[in-house]
Amino acid sequence: MPSILARIGYNGRMHFGRPLEALTPTLDGDVLSVLARTDTEMTGREIQRLAGHGSHQGIRNAADRLAEQGVVLRRPAGSANLYKLNRDHVAAPWIEGLAALPEQVLERLRSAIGAWTQPPTLAVLFGSVATGLSTPASDLDLLIVRPAGCDPDEPTWREQISSLEEQATAWTGNDARIIEYDEEDLAGDETEPLLRDALRDGIELHGSLRTLRRLTRVGSAQ
Repeated sequence: MPSILARIGYNGRMHFGRPLEALTPTLDGDVLSVLARTDTEMTGREIQRLAGHGSHQGIRNAADRLAEQGVVLRRPAGSANLYKLNRDHVAAPWIEGLAALPEQVLERLRSAIGAWTQPPTLAVLFGSVATGLSTPASDLDLLIVRPAGCDPDEPTWREQISSLEEQATAWTGNDARIIEYDEEDLAGDETEPLLRDALRDGIELHGSLRTLRRLTRVGSAQ
């Protein structure tokens, strides 16, 4: 939903674990991120557990503040309150869109790579963004495997790589860093730490991680 970013004037670096930091660095964003992903009413403790950030009291205070503003619906349930995003609120579509920014980035990456004239054997997102441990300073780490026989200096291939780096950086504000290997390079022992990371936590963008297991010693050693 590109219009969301345009309308709020977002031009910073994305925090993939807390996507509503684009609007607010407070716990309000964490509450909205959790509630935007479900139609189920949730207690403050449930929201805090899923947000993985802030204290229970802090999350509850934020949820109560949002309820007073009408963005969140609040309903008493015994000694607790149940909270739910008010999807009739005019801001709800933008909140949902911002909460889904990480998924939108993956969709754009897959679409861009899928349109390549010379497709890669494999494309994987790895590193802190893939593991959910990223910060706003994190790079967007991409592993690209060239098909056997593909000249790494061939103009079309180089243009694809350069364009993807530029696009990914523009979409998120985070520096995109592409690690590129030929299929024949993957058996080298010196590449194993990176490849193990990709095999363990990588998110497939094009092709299958089964291919990486087949092409490397890493897979046969596990």
